[in-house]
Amino acid sequence: MLAASSMAATCGKASSDGSDLDFSSDALKESASEWKKTRSRLNGSYTYIRIQGSMTGENYVTLVRFDKGELTARVYKRLKTGVKDGKRHVEIREAWMAEKGMKRLSGGEGGFPGLTMEELYQACEKDVLNRDPKTNHVGLAADERGVLTKCYYSPKMCADDCGRNYGITYFYEESVSDEELKAYLKSDSMQLRP
Repeated sequence: MLAASSMAATCGKASSDGSDLDFSSDALKESASEWKKTRSRLNGSYTYIRIQGSMTGENYVTLVRFDKGELTARVYKRLKTGVKDGKRHVEIREAWMAEKGMKRLSGGEGGFPGLTMEELYQACEKDVLNRDPKTNHVGLAADERGVLTKCYYSPKMCADDCGRNYGITYFYEESVSDEELKAYLKSDSMQLRP
């Protein structure tokens, strides 16, 4: 996964702001308990971004928006990062936005599915915590709000795209507007608010 840079306080925090947790069910449950408090404070309205990077220079970016606990939008972007004329160049290879009533909203082609934070915690526990740290690179982290910032495994003998990560790269304490999502869709940025 990509390391994320710091964000403005009003936008939330990048995944690098999370604290490592013991690689255990107890630590995960304690963090999930903090998330429940945050979800209640936010009335179930939040937006997050997950990113999967590849050694080929492609990044698969999924933004998911919840409003009062309901999945209301999912944005997917496939970006190719490289160098053009001696400068960093980002090309949008694919981008779309799904809203309520659309087939792509919860999952399907492109990107991560539109999972709630609770579903990310469940997937983390089921798919990652049972991995052997002797044969896998593993990590678990969350921020003080209980936002799951890192929950991954990758086999130690694998070079690329072998593992799973259920962590959030960017988190926003609001259900962002359709207008902001449409602008984000056209942007070559991975962050909603750079």
